[in-house]
Amino acid sequence: MISLAEADLLFRLATQADGSGCIVEVGSFRGRSTTALAQGARSSPVYAIDPHEPFTGELGGKFGPQDRAAFFRAMLKSRGYERVRLVNLASTVITPGWCQPVGLLWIDGDHTYEGVRSDWEAWRPHLVPRAVVAFDDSTDDTLGPHSLIHELVAAGELTPIEQVGKVTALQRP
Repeated sequence: MISLAEADLLFRLATQADGSGCIVEVGSFRGRSTTALAQGARSSPVYAIDPHEPFTGELGGKFGPQDRAAFFRAMLKSRGYERVRLVNLASTVITPGWCQPVGLLWIDGDHTYEGVRSDWEAWRPHLVPRAVVAFDDSTDDTLGPHSLIHELVAAGELTPIEQVGKVTALQRP
């Protein structure tokens, strides 16, 4: 679950990315971050990518179909359904046929190094120049996002632009 300050960051990033390509969220859980992205996006669609299948997260959280029900309720309550398209599949299944440019990518799925790297590799070819990529749980050095961010920054693939709480936003050069 993201904090209100982190949700505000996602809202601002969606506002800034609006019109540069679609917004993709990997890992939607119950829709709080999705709502923030949808409220910030005035014209860009928000694609919420989450299989909502039974899964135990890296920090021990249990996820599954019950979270899809909460996601639907959040979309109804916030009217996010007007801009959000839920895709109940994994990134690696979706991206081979993906044909839309991505202006903002929010990665908050599998927090293992292998999982977050897989999501990054799947979506990287679809990012527009100067696209923004944000990662959740980026400050915990035991989790995949932290390690991957350091690799991507060292390789010059991404440049940090802002950090709020445990969310780090970076930009493609």
